[in-house]
Amino acid sequence: MHRTEEAMRRLGSAIDRLESASARVGAGDLLLAGELRSAHDDYARLEETTRVVSSRLDNAIDRLRDLLED
Repeated sequence: MHRTEEAMRRLGSAIDRLESASARVGAGDLLLAGELRSAHDDYARLEETTRVVSSRLDNAIDRLRDLLED
């Protein structure tokens, strides 16, 4: 009976460790999801900034061409 009790104790301990590790991984997943969301937001802002800068540069180039043609 002693060996069975020891095996049950070790099994309980292993389950506790697995649950603890699972909780840490779950928290890590939440952190990664937050970082991914933040990176996506940053990307969207950079994409909009790039669009605006590109448009302004195109307009400036067109005005310079008009000036040089006159």
